[in-house]
Amino acid sequence: MIKIKGITLPVVSLTLSLEDTTKENLINELVEKINSNVFSNSYFLIEVDESIDKETLKQIEKLLEEKNVKSIKTMSVQTVSAQKPTNVSRLLIVNKNLRSGQTVEHSGDVLILGDVNEGAEVVAAGNIVVMGTLRGYAHAGAIGDDSSVVVAKKMMPQQLRIGHHIAIRGEDEEEPQEAEIAKVIDNKIILEPIGGF
Repeated sequence: MIKIKGITLPVVSLTLSLEDTTKENLINELVEKINSNVFSNSYFLIEVDESIDKETLKQIEKLLEEKNVKSIKTMSVQTVSAQKPTNVSRLLIVNKNLRSGQTVEHSGDVLILGDVNEGAEVVAAGNIVVMGTLRGYAHAGAIGDDSSVVVAKKMMPQQLRIGHHIAIRGEDEEEPQEAEIAKVIDNKIILEPIGGF
């Protein structure tokens, strides 16, 4: 079955499980969700539970690639647990702006429904999505996961960290005009524009 954990367009958070269903039905249900007009131009934050084996996970990842789905991350509880001895929690939604001095720490993915102001900090073992302006500090993949990403409607951080990589936005850089995603490519953090915010 597929549970919709949260919808804050353009981010749709899904949990996939083989409990009470077959692999074929799960794949078909996922295809229906992906093809739905309701979720067009959305980014999917996909998490699979321990009932999903490695073979099924590979099929899901292949399907996402074939459908050209904008997937922020496909997270497996099994694979994450194998890499680091920690319990990865589900998505944490913070429905407020973060002021200077405030810190949010979470062992999973974090979705901020507001701004992260200068002097505020967000630390997550998984991904960080900011639906407003990111002006403070953000550390995604805090347990060493370089595949994590940071997404912000306006990316203007004091410091950006993904896994063991650090980036600081230059003072002379222009204010971004569109949403951006930060990820690690070739051992450095790069920013790419994204639509839909």
